[in-house]
Amino acid sequence: MSTTEFTFQSDVAPPVPIHRFTVEQYHALGEQGLLGPEDRVELLEGLIVQKINQLPPHSFAVRYLDHWLQSIVADGWLIQCQLPITLSTSEPEPDLAVLRGSLGDFMKRHPSGEDCRLVIEVADSSLSRDLGKAAIYASAGVEEYWIVKIANKSLLRMRQPSEGIYQETSELLRDESIDFLLGDHSVSFPLSDLFPE
Repeated sequence: MSTTEFTFQSDVAPPVPIHRFTVEQYHALGEQGLLGPEDRVELLEGLIVQKINQLPPHSFAVRYLDHWLQSIVADGWLIQCQLPITLSTSEPEPDLAVLRGSLGDFMKRHPSGEDCRLVIEVADSSLSRDLGKAAIYASAGVEEYWIVKIANKSLLRMRQPSEGIYQETSELLRDESIDFLLGDHSVSFPLSDLFPE
């Protein structure tokens, strides 16, 4: 499967005029109290986009992956869950991200794409949007991007970002394992644990 088919369609003209926000303008809306956590939005290519409500299988997958990642993380790495990443024209809040650095590194700023070893989105009703985010994450230098496809019980893995596209894409099924390298530490994760019968 090629990720070039899937891009966030922010360049398609809508039937009514729209306003694109810079990351700085988006932050200002929060500082002025015009947007808050209860609004459940994120900035994608200058557009403020409503986040989709989570169903129980989505929540289970996020909790499970968070627990697994926390158990394997070593010094010099952090796990963040549904928190912002600041990119040039976007500020997504992926379900999970594995970051290089320490807590203090992100006291005064959100992580950038280059801080991210791995970004994970869990997709049930949000699959088309999460596929569209691949170009955003690749352009920002996120080293690896996973989409957990709840309906298919599979994991779409994208690696080697170059010129806004992940050059290597593979889809792993429930009976397979994913090998993951974090610094010098290699682990293998069976997808059957993520997709129980």
